[in-house]
This record gives sequence, C-alpha cells and structure tokens, in this order.
Amino acid sequence: MNTEDKNTEKKRRAMMREIRKKLNLRQSELATLAGVSQQTLARFERHKHVSTITEDRISRALVTTAMQNNPEMVKQATQPALEAADKWQQILYMEPGSEAAIELEKLSGQSLPELKAQAEKVASFLRRVSNTALSLTK
Repeated sequence: MNTEDKNTEKKRRAMMREIRKKLNLRQSELATLAGVSQQTLARFERHKHVSTITEDRISRALVTTAMQNNPEMVKQATQPALEAADKWQQILYMEPGSEAAIELEKLSGQSLPELKAQAEKVASFLRRVSNTALSLTK
C-alpha cells in the first residue's frame, strides 16, 4: 500500500471513529455489535492491520446502529461521500499530458496511471458504502 492509500485509509478510519463517538458508543459496545473484541476494534481505530472481514463487520455494525438512531442523518452523511466519489471519478477521465493531469501529477508526486488506479478504488469504495447505507434506509 503506497503512502497516498495509507493516508486515505487513515482518514476513513478516523471518520468511522468520529461516527462511533457521535453515536455515543464505547469501543466495547461497537465491538460487541460487530462480533469482534474490543482490542480488535481499538487496533482498527489506531490504523493497525485487521482483516477485511473484520473491517466489514465494524462498518456494518456502525451503519446499522446509525440507521437505527437516525436514518435521516445517514442520508445526509452519504451526500458528501457521493460528491467525493464524483470528484475521484473525474481523475479517471483525465487525458495523459493534459494541463489538469500534469498539475495533479506534480501536486501528488504520482503518475496519472497510479492516480487513476487509486481513484478507481476510492470512488468505488465511497459509492459502495454510500449505496449500502442508503439501501438500509428503505
């Protein structure tokens, strides 16, 4: 995982921690809902490695709890994620050598193919999570 991916991952986990706190859930409570230990949840929030299955369990428990507490909040929370996905999606349409691509490569220190690969992953993740959350409101 490159530095940019690690930063994105840290931001996502920090956001999930903030959501947990806004829901007034202790780590032990969310861990129980997710079917993981409190220590595993703490590792996740400290940006340490956990399995994809564990990460999915934590995400699902967090979203389910948020839905139960305030479905409208989840609908509002998904909007910025979908907007961010649209911005990441724009990178996929950049032409090599275009002014925008050259500027982005300079700012990020990555090549356009690397940026496109990252953009595809991030946009897909944001849409998947948002769509899952929205489907639970119906």
